[in-house]
Amino acid sequence: MNNKQINADLFLLLFCTFSTAAANSVVFASMSELQEKYGYADSALGLIAGTGFALGLVVQLFVAPLADRGHGRKLIQVGLALAGIGSVVFVFGDSLSWFIVGRAIVGASLGCTFPAVRALAANLDRTRSAERLGAVAGTEIAGFVTGPLIGSLLIDPFGLDTTFLVFGAMAVFALVVIVPRRFPELVKTSESEKSSLDLLRLPEIRVALLLTLAVTFPTGMFDALWDRFLDDLGGNNAMTGLTFAVYGLPFILLSSRAGKLIDKRSPVAVALWLVIPVSLMTMSYGFFKSPWLILCLGLIEGIVQSAIAPAGMAAIARAAPLGRASAAQGLSGSVNVFGQMLAAFIAPSIYGKYGALTTFMSVGIGIGAIAAIAALLHAKNLRDLVH
Repeated sequence: MNNKQINADLFLLLFCTFSTAAANSVVFASMSELQEKYGYADSALGLIAGTGFALGLVVQLFVAPLADRGHGRKLIQVGLALAGIGSVVFVFGDSLSWFIVGRAIVGASLGCTFPAVRALAANLDRTRSAERLGAVAGTEIAGFVTGPLIGSLLIDPFGLDTTFLVFGAMAVFALVVIVPRRFPELVKTSESEKSSLDLLRLPEIRVALLLTLAVTFPTGMFDALWDRFLDDLGGNNAMTGLTFAVYGLPFILLSSRAGKLIDKRSPVAVALWLVIPVSLMTMSYGFFKSPWLILCLGLIEGIVQSAIAPAGMAAIARAAPLGRASAAQGLSGSVNVFGQMLAAFIAPSIYGKYGALTTFMSVGIGIGAIAAIAALLHAKNLRDLVH
């Protein structure tokens, strides 16, 4: 396959990722609107956010291995269709139960699309897998940022319904574009028939899973609380969107370049070093009272995270046996979503009872603790290799 074909395939995979991510994240710009309009408690917001993560977990764990068996393109198509359907449910929903159903459907879309795209993108050129995965990571974040950014700008003048329709339509458009396309399928082996959970027997997989979990589980807290946190500090919808944009910009600009460098290094070592400042910065959010200072901190964190994201994905890709690429990415996604789900369920209640400082400090300490366990296991793996 020539570079032109590879780049064309990669671009289309990235567009599918972007559409799915944006459809998933736009709901988080609407949290304060839903709370004001329907009078929902903090726990209800956590339930809406957490339900999407729960469905993403289940779908990634049990459906992602289908891509290893030759069904990667179909998985992406199903994911895009679910993103469109879930968005429509939000448009016509008028109760907590309907919003939970819509969020569940959209969450399932992520579980179908993300692991298949990651595995197919890395498979386009195995010598540049971290670089390709860096592009995927940047696009995932770009989509997650665009949802709240554009959503916050659309909600005030056009309302929630139009906002959800816009992102649902984008997912449907991506579906129409990808239907006639063919991608190089993943290598299928006897390993491809095994369960994703079977990968947990591999020490390198366990280390990589812990590292990606350490830096992704706080996303659940940010998704469920960020809009309200800034609102409490005097920010508005525009400020919420701006903070997402500033945080996401380094991913868009730097993740692919960081991945190119990681292709020549140990992705585990890169992630272990960079997780330290992420832990400290997460704790720092609770001390700041100015949305503008938080904006600056978010930019710095985004720069660091733009290197950690491709490092984590590359660590999973390198540890996966032949024929298990999508299953490994799906298992990683499931573990990450499990952490995000817990954070989304629990963080709003902690925030409502104890405030921002306790919430961010708890999550920051959690990041450091998980990373420390990963470092200890990695050191043990290296000792075992020597002996």
